Amino acid sequence: PKLAENLAASAEVVRTNAEVMALVRDVPGVDLGDVPAPAVDPVALNQLMGFLEFRSGSLRKRLDEAVEALGATPVAPDADSGDDANSGAVAAPAVAVAGDAATAAKHLGGLAGAGVIVAAATFTRGGTWPPTPVGVALGAADGDSVAEVVWLPGSVLGDAAVRTALADLLGAGGPALWCHEARDLLGWLASCELEVRSLGEDTGIAAYLLDPAAGTYPLAGLVGQYLGVEYATGDEPAAAGQLDLGVGDGADPGDSAGAGAALEVAAIHALVPALTAALEARGLGSLCADVEIPLVWVLASMEATGIQVDLDVLRQLHDDLSARATHLAAEVQRDAGSEFNVNSTPQLRKVLFEDLGLTPQRKTKTGYSTDAASLEKLLGEHPIVEHLLAYREVEKLRSTYGQGLIDAVGPDGRIHATFSQTATRTGRISSENPNLHNIPVRTELGQQFRRAFVASAGTELVVADYNQIELRVIAHLAEDPGLIAAFTDGADIHNETAARVFGVATDAVEPAMRAKAKMVSYGLAYGMEAYGLAQRLAIEVPEAQEILDAYFEAFPAVADYMERTVDEARQRGYTETLFGRRRPIPELSSPNARLRQAGERQAMNAGIQGLAADIFKVALVRIDAALPDAPGSRLILQVHDEVLVECPPDAVRETSALVRDAMTGAFELRVPLEVHLATGHSWADAKG
Repeated sequence: PKLAENLAASAEVVRTNAEVMALVRDVPGVDLGDVPAPAVDPVALNQLMGFLEFRSGSLRKRLDEAVEALGATPVAPDADSGDDANSGAVAAPAVAVAGDAATAAKHLGGLAGAGVIVAAATFTRGGTWPPTPVGVALGAADGDSVAEVVWLPGSVLGDAAVRTALADLLGAGGPALWCHEARDLLGWLASCELEVRSLGEDTGIAAYLLDPAAGTYPLAGLVGQYLGVEYATGDEPAAAGQLDLGVGDGADPGDSAGAGAALEVAAIHALVPALTAALEARGLGSLCADVEIPLVWVLASMEATGIQVDLDVLRQLHDDLSARATHLAAEVQRDAGSEFNVNSTPQLRKVLFEDLGLTPQRKTKTGYSTDAASLEKLLGEHPIVEHLLAYREVEKLRSTYGQGLIDAVGPDGRIHATFSQTATRTGRISSENPNLHNIPVRTELGQQFRRAFVASAGTELVVADYNQIELRVIAHLAEDPGLIAAFTDGADIHNETAARVFGVATDAVEPAMRAKAKMVSYGLAYGMEAYGLAQRLAIEVPEAQEILDAYFEAFPAVADYMERTVDEARQRGYTETLFGRRRPIPELSSPNARLRQAGERQAMNAGIQGLAADIFKVALVRIDAALPDAPGSRLILQVHDEVLVECPPDAVRETSALVRDAMTGAFELRVPLEVHLATGHSWADAKG
């Protein structure tokens, strides 16, 4: 009966649907032989299949057969498409092993006339800087092929004559350098005091720009994705669809590292045209060539330079934190009324929810959660909660930063962190080993760690950071008159925002109002919604929603921008910054509502975070280019939107002016790009 009722109520719609859903069957007969075959772009097809993760299997095989049936070839246009046994293979060069310094220098001299040098290097990392080179392979590119590859084992790379020959080959005015993930090689060269700014192509950087969500970009995978071929190693000829490594008379068959590096040289040379074409097709050529490629050297040299650390300060901090952690652990056990392992989640769960009867919050697969968010909701129920949260903060500082930073200090007294420009989807630079981007600064205790980062003897630190760059980017992208006016007039943006949101005069804004407005403003840069705002402000969700609604009513252009950005990303499948950086967001088309909402938040923040990242990367490149005009100054660290430069005391004013000019001139927004500058012997001194 219910179905009949619904059908009767929708009779007209049902009949219309039945009519429009019928297949059209009155088309005149067509001879398929007369239908022109569609053009196939093999590189684009490989990219699509790689993105969909159809890199092998029956579907890929059937698709390749269909492409061939249409008269096209499933491999890149620049690959060998003949009919012999190596059809689809990319021929690699012979390998000459330079087993001694004299031979190495001779071979390097023979490469000097090349227009392009393709390089592949292998390193081992033992936790200290610099990494130890296993060897470096260098090949001269000659048109569509690579001439003989020279393999320089690690045993000859320490020779002064070899390093001089490397400097002559790769220095200013030399051939362009092509690499895959070149930062390690350039960083090692920088540690040898060899300045190499000739990098012209980096296949890892190009692959990242084309697919920032992949996370890793192994060379063999890129060869399969963009060329449709596989690696072939050993003495046997490559089969169809394999990348061939030809081993010449000068090679040592037992030198597998040299053979592998030569194979990488061949792969890099074959990949560059395909990746370059893909970058240009997506409008990413300028971003790659003008921003990302020059940045590789900047990060590599920054890694090699490192930042000076006062070990005495670090050790004292570690000892103080250890004592405090021990005291707080004892407080937690006293609150519990029994001794137990404070770091054991099962034991802690029993103490909190069984012995003390506290209110359980979120439940996990193993039991009630004891994470920070859950514990913060229990504040006030029992003293153990406050002591436990304090213990965890102190213990994390002790283990992660106290002992962790001590362990990271090299023999030269400096920390050489690793910086990556391909680890985040938004384009932000990341840091690891150790992660200097996570040095805590929000708490007074965490800020103490900045005292340990100091200038080298006879120098001072110049610290510069963008002032509210994300909010300025929002004002620019949204073209909101209120935000633009506030920034242009140099007003307190958070005070102005609070006045508009809470409907009071600017001189009547209370500290709590300003804090809430500040949280909203920065939260928008990360796509924060009412629930997230409620968590951060410790208020109810309805109140948080009222604050957000008031914000968007006060700044309607921001709301329009957010909505427009999500709609465009949903239609395109990706967001795009003003520099052309793309971020795919497949979550927007997910049937799962939670994933779609997550995709919407990503779309909201991608353009803001991405443009801020692009601007900062341009600023780093400009700073690096400007510092030679201030002798003795060098870039030693970047943290988010902040840079640290080491310089002689008598060059502080000149260096500061150069850094400010480089940062403010990185991009022209509708509002001024403001930079805060400070100086001091330590990072803490400069930050006040």
